[in-house]
Amino acid sequence: MRIPDDRIDEFRNLYADCYACGLSNPIGLHLDGFHRRSDVEIGATFVPRPEHRGTVSTLHGGVIAAVLDEICAWTAVLLADTMAVTATLDLRFRNPGEAGGRYQLTGVLGEATGRRLRITGSLHRGDTTIAEARGLFLATDPVASLWPTDA
Repeated sequence: MRIPDDRIDEFRNLYADCYACGLSNPIGLHLDGFHRRSDVEIGATFVPRPEHRGTVSTLHGGVIAAVLDEICAWTAVLLADTMAVTATLDLRFRNPGEAGGRYQLTGVLGEATGRRLRITGSLHRGDTTIAEARGLFLATDPVASLWPTDA
């Protein structure tokens, strides 16, 4: 069962304490603005805080990995209608990111065979690609098992 577009934030409340997307987690990354762009692509935003930096002003590579993993997981939720766990995640860092400003995340659902989902993610600032990820995700629970029947 697909989460209606106007109820994505309501579904997110089930995960309010999630490290990456939970808005109630005081030390979390607070990814926000999840939305479907098409039947195979979703988007979200990330606004890093100073504590997300690595060296003097760059965004920490581990933080980049976490946001890419999260956009891929949400791609499974919003496009394959399933919760999923990461089996593999291959990262490519293209340009340094600054530990400030606003970033755009994109997740793309690729091949889906049985429980296996091939998903790609990317992190951009304006026209600059900061990093890309390719992953294999394993479907776990259908979204419908976690979502109210009146949705």
